[in-house]
Amino acid sequence: MFHKHRSTEMVRIALVALLSSFIVTGASAQFVYRAAIGAGVHPKFGINAGEIPSGTKTGVAFTGVPDLWAQGVLPLDKYGEIAVGLDIGYMSHAFMTKPGDADTTHEGNTFTQHYRYLGIAPTFYLNVLGLGLNVGVPLGGTLSNQRGTVEKEVPTSDMGVFVEIRLGISAPLVKDPKSGRLNLQLFASYGLTKLPAKSYELIRLGPQPPVPDRYAPRIAALAVGLSYHFFLGVERATVE
Repeated sequence: MFHKHRSTEMVRIALVALLSSFIVTGASAQFVYRAAIGAGVHPKFGINAGEIPSGTKTGVAFTGVPDLWAQGVLPLDKYGEIAVGLDIGYMSHAFMTKPGDADTTHEGNTFTQHYRYLGIAPTFYLNVLGLGLNVGVPLGGTLSNQRGTVEKEVPTSDMGVFVEIRLGISAPLVKDPKSGRLNLQLFASYGLTKLPAKSYELIRLGPQPPVPDRYAPRIAALAVGLSYHFFLGVERATVE
C-alpha cells in the first residue's frame, strides 16, 4: 500500500511539474527580448467536416509534405507571455473520399483530395495558447486514387482564397537567450470557407453534376510539429 501511494504521489508531482513548465516561465529562463524569428515544420491530418453526399464517405488523410512556415513573434509584455505571431509559408489540406458501400470500396475508387496554398497566419498568443486565422492563396489541388491509376488536377480558379480558424499551443521545450527556443506546436483548424464541390464530379463519386454547393467540402485538420526561434534584441537575462 505504501509503494502504491508513493507511486501515485510521484506521478502527481511529475504531472504538476510538467504542466507548470508549460504555464509558468521560471526565473532562470526569464529575459527580455524584442522579437523572435524562426521556422516551423508541421505534419498534418485532415477530414471533411462538411455535409457528406449520399453514397459517399469521408476519411482521415495525411498531407504528405508537412506545412513549412517562416515564423515571427512579437512580445506585447515584458517576458512574452502575451504576444502576436505571423506565420508565412507552404500549407496544404487533405482528406479521403470513398463510396459509402464498403462492399464496393477498393483502391481504385478511394481518393485523396489534396489542396495546396501559400498560407498567411496571424496569431494571438496568451502564454502557450494561440488563436488566429490562416488565409490561403491557392497553389493547386490534386485528386488521386490509392491505386495510383487516376490523378485529376484542380485549377486554382476553382479553389479560391481559403480561410480557416486555428487554435492550439506553442510550448517551449528548450529556451535559452543565446541559442534560442525549441517549441512543440499543435494546432487544430476548421475551415471558414469551403473547398470545391466540383471535386466530386472529377472523381465521379456522389451526386450527379452539377453538385450542389452544400456538399462543398469543409476541412477540419490537426497539425503537430516543431519550430525553432532565434531571439532578437535580448536586453536582460535573469540568472539564479
